[in-house]
Amino acid sequence: MFQESRYLLETRGVSKSFPGVQALNAVDLRVRRGKVHVICGENGAGKSTLMKVLNGTYAAGSGEIMYHGKNFKPRDTQDAIQMGISMIYQELNPVLGMTVGENIWLGREPKKGLFVDFKRMYSDTASLLKNLNIPYNPRQTMRSFSIAGHQLIEIAKAISRDAHVIIMDEPTSAISDAEVAVLFRQIGILTAKGVAVLYITHKMDEIFRIADDITVLRDGALVETGPKENFTPEKVVALMVGREIRTIFPKNEMSSAGGVVMEVRGLTQEPAQGGRFRDISFDLHAGEILGFAGLVGAGRTELMRAIFGLDPYTKGAVIINGKSVHIKNPALAIGFGIAMVSEDRKIYGLVVNRSAHENISLVNIKKYIKTGFVRDRIIDEDAAAMKKLLDIKITDFKARVDTLSGGNQQKLVLAKWLVGNVKILIMDEPTRGIDVGAKAEIHKLMDKFANEGMAIIMISSELPEIVGMSDRVVIMHEGRISGILSRSEATQEAIMKLATRSVSDSAGGEV
Repeated sequence: MFQESRYLLETRGVSKSFPGVQALNAVDLRVRRGKVHVICGENGAGKSTLMKVLNGTYAAGSGEIMYHGKNFKPRDTQDAIQMGISMIYQELNPVLGMTVGENIWLGREPKKGLFVDFKRMYSDTASLLKNLNIPYNPRQTMRSFSIAGHQLIEIAKAISRDAHVIIMDEPTSAISDAEVAVLFRQIGILTAKGVAVLYITHKMDEIFRIADDITVLRDGALVETGPKENFTPEKVVALMVGREIRTIFPKNEMSSAGGVVMEVRGLTQEPAQGGRFRDISFDLHAGEILGFAGLVGAGRTELMRAIFGLDPYTKGAVIINGKSVHIKNPALAIGFGIAMVSEDRKIYGLVVNRSAHENISLVNIKKYIKTGFVRDRIIDEDAAAMKKLLDIKITDFKARVDTLSGGNQQKLVLAKWLVGNVKILIMDEPTRGIDVGAKAEIHKLMDKFANEGMAIIMISSELPEIVGMSDRVVIMHEGRISGILSRSEATQEAIMKLATRSVSDSAGGEV
């Protein structure tokens, strides 16, 4: 345990319950000035609830909070912000029609008399972004940025508030390694000034790069807390899940590849269609997990959207089982046995305000309709089968999707596809925003499906996941393939080298 007697922020026996759920149970937390304190735990462990108690979103049911040595009871989030506690949420909510500057200073715009002083606002924004090494135009609208861009702007907003405590909930879930480096440098600057950073992440490599102190929660209770030196990655995982997980990446070397089920030849998207990829060629085999790696903006997601029929391509060919096809829409892709699990399950994968039962039937609704009526009994049978197959932790499929954890939501996305006849499964960031236990379960399912002959394409920004789960790795750089590596060749160093080099510079593997 910590030896220091004074802390910037403490919780003492803090508990919080919701109807039917004990979210926090007598949690003690001690946060030191100028340190990064990483909060670990599976989804549902109470991490975000604890942070929302600290930032005034929720009132603690019992216990006390000490801040600067005094009792602290924030009335709401604005009260906490004014006291110097700022939080960057995992679920971002930018005002897309407003500019970067307007989003950063929203509700606290500099004034000249009764009117907003836009000149000063944009000047202050430019200075802030320059200091953070974020190369954005303060007058550019938020709609023109990716999720990664929104995340960086949210970080800039929090820093602009001159906070003493900054809470970051999964801040790197959608940003590139280069952008992570920018964030970590800024965190170093903040902690050197005495700012405390409370940092939630599921990424083991990040924990041991950034943490000074670590606290592990499980089922709403404190399991262990202390300096980073008291922990190892294996210990953190075991404390989080209550058991050791030795097979986070269960994929073994593929003994022999199956036949080619899909060929992509010279696929190109011209500038008029967004122009995010060009001259893409690769083969996909039955029983293979083909990883796609690259920095944010490399064109991986755009390529898969085109293959699945969501976006057009202008040149090249997609060949399924030896036959050239032109997939103009997702319905045609589904007809060819292709499914796509999107990187943003809450926008593209699920209707979160509807039931799990309804979501299961979304893709294959024709299967469940007979003589104009929906056959709920067949949906119930498929839902029960998927619950057993995927180990979905849900008591009633009539429950709304937004009541499920991130891992169970991701399993539900898989379920809606697997009730159909899937031969090729495209998974874009399949474990983003889910805890280490759920990640291990998703990886185990991927390995199972591949062993049964399904062909899987996996896009991931997490290099350990790419290396641990892929039979081969396709690396993209600025819209082109810069190399294809076998499992034995695919080290993190080799992948990053190709991800940051142009095609003409690289000597990538063979298709």
